[in-house]
Amino acid sequence: MTKPFIYFLSCAIIAAGLAPIALNAQTPKPASPTAAAPQEGAGKAALKQGRALLKRGNAEQALGHLEQALKLYTTANDAKGIAASRDALGDLYSRQGQHNVALTHYQKANESFVAANDTYNANLMLAKTGDMLYSVGRGAEARDAYSRMTVPKIDISTTGKIKQVMQKVDKGLDLFNKGREVVASGLAPGTVGKATALAADVKTTIDQERADYRQYIIFSIYELGMGRLDYSGNQLDSAKTHFSNALAAADNTFYGKFGQARRWRIASRTSLGDIALLQSRFSDAIKHYNSASDGARKDKRADLRWPAQRGVGKSKWLQAGIEKDRKKATKIREEAIVAYRDAVKTIEAIRAGSISADESRTTFLATTKDVFDEAAGALAERALMAATPGQPLSGAALADAAEAFKIVEQGRARSLLDMLGEANANLSEGVPADLLKRRQDNLSRQQEIAQELAGFDSFDEENKKSDSDLEAELNQLSIDYDSIENQIRTANPRYASLTLPQPLTLAEVQQQVLDDKTALLEYSLGAHVSYLWAVTQGGVALYKLPAREIVEKQALEFRAAMIPEKLRSPITGINLAPTRGLGLSSAPASGNAGGFATTSNTLYRTAVEPAASMIGDKRMLIVADGALNYIPFEALVKTGGGTDYAALPYLVTSNEIAYAPSASVVAVIRKQASARPQGTSVLVIADPIFSSNDPRLSGATKAAAKGGGKIPAKRAPKAAAKGAGRKTTTPVAPPAAPAPNVTANAETRGLGLSNALADVAGTPSASGTGAPIKNPMLARLNGTRAEAEQIAALTKQSGGTADIWLDLNANEANVQSRDLRNYRVVHVATHGLLNAERPQFTGLVLSLVGNKAGDGFLRTDEIFNLKLGAPLVMLSACETGLGKEKRGEGVIGLTRAFMYAGAPTVGVSLWSVSDNSTAQLMTDFYKRMLTGQGMSASAAMRGAQQNMIAGKKYAAPFYWAP
Repeated sequence: MTKPFIYFLSCAIIAAGLAPIALNAQTPKPASPTAAAPQEGAGKAALKQGRALLKRGNAEQALGHLEQALKLYTTANDAKGIAASRDALGDLYSRQGQHNVALTHYQKANESFVAANDTYNANLMLAKTGDMLYSVGRGAEARDAYSRMTVPKIDISTTGKIKQVMQKVDKGLDLFNKGREVVASGLAPGTVGKATALAADVKTTIDQERADYRQYIIFSIYELGMGRLDYSGNQLDSAKTHFSNALAAADNTFYGKFGQARRWRIASRTSLGDIALLQSRFSDAIKHYNSASDGARKDKRADLRWPAQRGVGKSKWLQAGIEKDRKKATKIREEAIVAYRDAVKTIEAIRAGSISADESRTTFLATTKDVFDEAAGALAERALMAATPGQPLSGAALADAAEAFKIVEQGRARSLLDMLGEANANLSEGVPADLLKRRQDNLSRQQEIAQELAGFDSFDEENKKSDSDLEAELNQLSIDYDSIENQIRTANPRYASLTLPQPLTLAEVQQQVLDDKTALLEYSLGAHVSYLWAVTQGGVALYKLPAREIVEKQALEFRAAMIPEKLRSPITGINLAPTRGLGLSSAPASGNAGGFATTSNTLYRTAVEPAASMIGDKRMLIVADGALNYIPFEALVKTGGGTDYAALPYLVTSNEIAYAPSASVVAVIRKQASARPQGTSVLVIADPIFSSNDPRLSGATKAAAKGGGKIPAKRAPKAAAKGAGRKTTTPVAPPAAPAPNVTANAETRGLGLSNALADVAGTPSASGTGAPIKNPMLARLNGTRAEAEQIAALTKQSGGTADIWLDLNANEANVQSRDLRNYRVVHVATHGLLNAERPQFTGLVLSLVGNKAGDGFLRTDEIFNLKLGAPLVMLSACETGLGKEKRGEGVIGLTRAFMYAGAPTVGVSLWSVSDNSTAQLMTDFYKRMLTGQGMSASAAMRGAQQNMIAGKKYAAPFYWAP
């Protein structure tokens, strides 16, 4: 037993021994009960239970207890209890990687601790606030938070530590000896007075030690935070000094064994390892990381352990690269891979106990995605080292490639995989009604705010909130919604026993996903090198590709070469021309077929050509990564040159192509679809009414619409998406000259309040002015009506039945309330609405007139609640395939929502589509799929695309490859 513990044990023994003597001296009156007492007692119990569950790694169950503690303390108006609950909630969300949510809790906890005059904890909350601000990239604000702390000056020298310990031990032993004498004397005369005086001395001593301990904690966390800021600014010497100071304080001989000191010691050692790694001092880095990992293991802090394990893996992998002895290098690489495996295993353990609302899951995976990428990359690299050039992978090379593939699948679309596993479970069963009501009220308010921010609302100008206030309210509602969702899951008695699907192995993908005519191409883009797995039923190949930055630059340049410049520039106002969207001008495609062919072939040679021998003429199943999610592989050109769009050797001419979020998702969707009754009819929703002045309305209907229907208000829509996902290279614009073989006034089914490519790339609006336009109106899309009638006619020709919802019938209430399970195809042709920053509000615009319930917008979060059979869903609007790119999860948008609702196949577009050409493409597509040809959806689409290319008029990929 160490001397510090002897000291505190002595104090504890004294207190225990003196207590009965002091109690005999006086009988205190019981405290008068207050109205707040029951809530405070229950709040304390809930807080204690929540903290215990969090410490055991069960964040989901902990959340319910912590939320209950916060509610009880709020009812009791207990500032300290409120602050303590918010502190614990901040810790929970911080461990889940939801730094913005944690930030809100820490900031509010700081306010409550200040109100309660608790200086120490207020200081601690400032430090945690700074940590979260640093984590979300707000360095200047983080530095400001740290500067507001009151940081003590302490002696962290070795001499100072030894002197301090000896003084405290001597003091403790003296108190112990005096206390033992008093206790031994029992109730002899004068004993009570001595006991009371000594007890006061003990209390003063303990209070002083607590204060000293807290000073060390504040100093340590401040130094750690400042070190991180300097590290991010590449001020490594200064950062190292800060981290060393933090470690010295947290490693204090006297206080270093206690809880918070252990936490900051682990973090300091990991941070020192980061500096050593950056300076290529690999042995020093490994030493720091191993020490941090061991400390985290002993303290059961998995959230602090995986970064250290990852650091060991990365350091050893780089160390192996400079080792000249081949045997030693091989051994070090194996040690690196073992460390990476341990890191992945730790992350999976955290994930198993994490909160499971969608935003929580996707955010956690995004924060850990680099570990999966690096682990898979190390195994892939070792596989290539062991492979025989020109030969199929086998033996050790195949084993490493297969393990790397599984890790890639583990780090991809896991939230969607979980959601699909929950799709058939009634998560509302057995849940308290008030929770369900809170969820519905929250969602309704979010939709109202989204409506107002988009500019399509009916509101009282006098009581209207500012946009900044609405955004702030929306942020808080999103946090609350996530919390409610988790509480609903915790309250559901069946949820704990729910078995969620697991990522597939390579062998399982070959057995369950692929047939002998399909090749899977799965991409993993990395900071320094990328990889491509080409998998068929009978073989596996692995290829090394350029770094993420290079691949994404080529992808965005390819995308830009297909899309007219005006459709690539974000436009704040609404274009009054007939575009299937809310803010994009009509324009022809670029006439520079030669320039397009060169750009397209460049990406083909990078991303597809390496695997050409594996692909052959097989169907291609693409699992993309990063910016590759936003390009149509069909339009890649296999050889450069050529000046005629109709004569270019597109990939679609030789291969049928389909896309998936992950190979594992494909298997789950197929299994679920096969278990559902197959629909027989076709549903087409098209040509909604957007204005009360629409000539299709009768006089009475117009009056009713103006009186009660929700129609666009006299407020200009603004760009609801402010840039989302990872920043990417700004696309290169093609020449602006119009193609001679396309109509200059082509109508487009444009989508969005801003151009989606800018949202994805994180680029600012080209207009720069943000000037609104007055009285915005959505143009009617005449082409969608003809499209609907043609699809219905084709369905009847094939012996099937079709329902068409047009005009006022193309409304939100019909979609949400009618039984859609009998439809084999659901086709929606209308405007689309993109909100890449808040993908839950991306959706489809239905009738805006005459709605008694809904607002006319069918948004992503509403699509999740639809009950479909197992239909093909075709979204014949612009940019319905876009959304928010979230690392590890892919595109968060409409496709994901329809898959959850039951659609195994979803047809979407990647840019603003031409109204006339899209109608032609859709008609040909359905002719091939519904009539005697009986093609699959992907084969029918390929045939329709080839037909448009051959027809020359719409041969440019802009028209047929959206």
